[in-house]
Amino acid sequence: MKSDVPPADPSRPLGSNPNGVMPMRTDPSVQPEHSRLSHFLSKVTGSCVKRPWATIGIAAVSVVISALISVAFLQFKTDRSDLINPSADFHQRWMKYTQSFGEANDLVVVVEGKSPERIKQSLDELAALLHQEPEFFSNILYKVEPGELRSKGLQYLAPAQLAMGLERLDEYRPILAGNWDLVRLETVALILKTQLESATTKEQIQGLLHHVDRLVSSLAHGVEKDGEFTNPWPDLLTLDPRMKAQGNQTVYLINDAGTMGFLKTSPVQKDAGSFEGHTRSIDRLRELMSDVTSNLPEVQMSLTGIPVLENDEMRRSQADMGWASMISEAGVLILMLICFRGVRHPIIGMIMLAAGTAWTFAFTTLTIGHLNILSISFVTILIGLGVDFGIHFLARYIQHRQQGMEIRSALVNTSGRVGVSILTGAITSALAFFCAAFTDFLGVAELGLIAGAGILLCVVATFTLLPAMLVISDRHRSAAQLPTPFQGELLRKAILHAPGTVASFSAVVILLLVVQVVGWKDGQLTSLVTYDHNLLNLQARGLESVETQNRIFASSDHSLLFAISLADSPAQVRELKAKFEALPEVRKVEEIATRLPDHSADETRLLVQGFHAHLKHLPDKLPPPKTSNPGRVGHALDDLFAHLKSRSEAKSLALSQKLDQTLNQLAEKELPEQMQILSEFQYRMSYALLAQFQALRAAANPAPVSLNDLPVELTSRFVAQPKSGKDQWLLQVYPAQQIWDMEPLTQFVTAVRKVDPNITGTPLQNFEAALQIKHSYEIAAMYALAVIVLVLLIDFLPGKLIWRCLIPGMLVALGVGVLAIGCQSVPELSAKLPLWSQRWLFENTPLMMVGTASIVTMLAAMWRSPGSVGLTLLALMPPVVSLAMTFGILVLINMPLNPANLIVLPLIIGLGVDSGVHLLHDFRHRAPGPYTVTPSLVNAIVLTVTTTMVGFGAMMIAAHRGLFSLGAVLTIGVTCCLFISLVPLPAILALLARLSPSILHDAEPEMTIDIDDADFGNHPVPALADETSSDDDEPRILKHPAHVA
Repeated sequence: MKSDVPPADPSRPLGSNPNGVMPMRTDPSVQPEHSRLSHFLSKVTGSCVKRPWATIGIAAVSVVISALISVAFLQFKTDRSDLINPSADFHQRWMKYTQSFGEANDLVVVVEGKSPERIKQSLDELAALLHQEPEFFSNILYKVEPGELRSKGLQYLAPAQLAMGLERLDEYRPILAGNWDLVRLETVALILKTQLESATTKEQIQGLLHHVDRLVSSLAHGVEKDGEFTNPWPDLLTLDPRMKAQGNQTVYLINDAGTMGFLKTSPVQKDAGSFEGHTRSIDRLRELMSDVTSNLPEVQMSLTGIPVLENDEMRRSQADMGWASMISEAGVLILMLICFRGVRHPIIGMIMLAAGTAWTFAFTTLTIGHLNILSISFVTILIGLGVDFGIHFLARYIQHRQQGMEIRSALVNTSGRVGVSILTGAITSALAFFCAAFTDFLGVAELGLIAGAGILLCVVATFTLLPAMLVISDRHRSAAQLPTPFQGELLRKAILHAPGTVASFSAVVILLLVVQVVGWKDGQLTSLVTYDHNLLNLQARGLESVETQNRIFASSDHSLLFAISLADSPAQVRELKAKFEALPEVRKVEEIATRLPDHSADETRLLVQGFHAHLKHLPDKLPPPKTSNPGRVGHALDDLFAHLKSRSEAKSLALSQKLDQTLNQLAEKELPEQMQILSEFQYRMSYALLAQFQALRAAANPAPVSLNDLPVELTSRFVAQPKSGKDQWLLQVYPAQQIWDMEPLTQFVTAVRKVDPNITGTPLQNFEAALQIKHSYEIAAMYALAVIVLVLLIDFLPGKLIWRCLIPGMLVALGVGVLAIGCQSVPELSAKLPLWSQRWLFENTPLMMVGTASIVTMLAAMWRSPGSVGLTLLALMPPVVSLAMTFGILVLINMPLNPANLIVLPLIIGLGVDSGVHLLHDFRHRAPGPYTVTPSLVNAIVLTVTTTMVGFGAMMIAAHRGLFSLGAVLTIGVTCCLFISLVPLPAILALLARLSPSILHDAEPEMTIDIDDADFGNHPVPALADETSSDDDEPRILKHPAHVA
């Protein structure tokens, strides 16, 4: 056969051999070739390039079908609760609550103003508008009407109080019988004097003196004509404050200062399977608020509440992600245009990416069936990662074309030579995401599964659709017409001539950054990397819903976050409330049970019926009053004065002086005026007693108090009757301080769980979810690292040694699994283990097994093939060192990790190892002697990493601080990966080539043959042969597996 290799060119790229191809390196302990996989990839590509239009047609049809499936069946879940594993205990408690009381939290309208009356007016007007639109709003609460409770107020008193009230009422029996002449001032004064004279006990005297005090005070106001009348009659009953509050007045939801009013309403059920969520109700409410404030400029209205916070976050992040996606796509395309110095190939690469993304949508629809607010970010991940494989393929393809290969031979040889490294990098990146499926946090698990599958589908497009499009695109273009990509000549020269200097400089930079990660605190070494759990810090700055909730907490005792405790009876509610309110971490507890009487209806029914019997004949109005006789009134009051003065009690003397002063003032007035004052006072005194009797009669309904007597807006929030038929009573436990930060949230959760271990609510959900997502990302990173080590060992180990090293690891891992199961089944075994190890063994058994398999396999490989272990460790250098550098930079710029950007852990591991794999494969397949990176690989690494940087960096335009931090942290991490991949790692490889030349020998040139002649057997390495013919229709690949890069 005739070789495709062109003659030597003095202008050939740095590091190429005279024949223009890249021979390989071999090591007695490292056998780098994977003939069957290389030939398989070549065969796949060869089949596609032989039938390019058929391949493109099949791909196009599959993309259309994928799009139709996704549009028709893919659903969207927008609740944060959709991110949580439904089998988690804390989430089971939440679901039990939502099944009884419903999912929706309240939309909270906050009305601020200086006048309480204006606030009430605006609340009334807004509520009237909301009631007219039940398709948007339900369960509107802004005031509490007394309702039927007016007629049942006596039932809130204790039986002893009711019995005492009946005794006092019995003293008024003659009056109640119709003898209202007894309610004359002179008669009352005479009766009081007589009763004081006969009183024997201290309690009786105090009660009578209290009555005298009220009578004299009321008369004094009447004589002074200051317009104020006070009731001269003592209370027949000591009324409960709740009875007064619920008796005759409507109570608005207004803070104590009267400057802030509240309206709560539940949005109607959101559209299932849509990212709209409660948007319709929220938008309509804002429109109605604007209408009200336009008529009442004295007040300001703002909207908040958990649904509003989540909706604002969703909409802001959606808008930001939309812009970020467009910018990232444009940025990736521009970078490819620059690096490939042409238009055609970048566009083809983006079409390949679009096909992989469409397939991923279909995969998601068929396997999971929905996207959530976290997994929707897989699109941005694919934009940053999915195009990387096509870039590596394009870079090597262009290099082969420039070396003289025709189109199909170049494409097939590209699959054979870089296919294994592309596939290995893709598998490691995909595994980094797939490992998230082992975590407890459902949102992370679903994102990992979707992103991992998307990466593999993009690889499929790389080896099938991309070559087919290139055949069509470049069929009329000669090698001379192809652009010369960026090759990084200066960097390659520096590494070639001064690898030690480059490595030393890199070590200094790395060390300076890594030492920022730790510091001395309280006499011990501690991590300086911080983690911010506060979800509000992920929101856009200045967001109305966030600012409003902060003002609510500062201006009232109200918080948007409250824990929820469920009780089986009103008695249990009272018991729990007392315990919760005793906690310093709790500000208040709201419930409905204390709005019901403390005593059962059986205990008070007869007593209330007694009041009803005494008062049932009470007149609605009194007969016309008789004219008062000042002389008779004055005589009676003088007798009372004399008796008070004669008594020894200090209060009696004070009352006598006050009565004497009042009588003197009255005596100074003319007779007609005296008569007017006394008649008016007499009239008011009579009606004051009648009003007191009427109030008792109005509250003496003996029918038991029930939930139906309370407003439905209250009962629906605090009482539910699940399928069991037994009422559930709800308590809302409000924190004493803001609990968005982890420290006060932990204190609050710990405290309330001591009272009720089954307590739930948004704070508990936030607390558990925050810990779970952090733990999930950490576990995913550990899984990724362990699995990637296994994959790299399999990649670098000689074929005959793979199972010899894997089997011991698998056996030991199986033993760890059996031990974990045994410890869980036999408590006596687990009792012998430390508590922390029990928890780790039970909760992370799969991780322990995978980690054990990796460690044992590596130990076995160190014994049988130490070179493979060395290559594995070098391939891990980009992700591991880059992660440490990233943390150091975060400490320097004071940027914490948070629930949004913590995905950096598995991502950087997957991203970094991809570049490491390509570099190590390039290193193994180069000729002995000084080493420098292949020009096409420099171009590919620079382009893949910078496109990833653009893909994630585009999120830094977001006003949503969570997305901004995600873009910033990933951009920093990927930049560190680029630095490690192109500077220290190639320098280390160049030093190894210099210092240990014995491991680099037996280099042989690469050659191509017809694809139909490919041999999968083990034959001696052939020498270069002359090619007898060259046919564009017959792709060529490497004949012997040792020649596949």
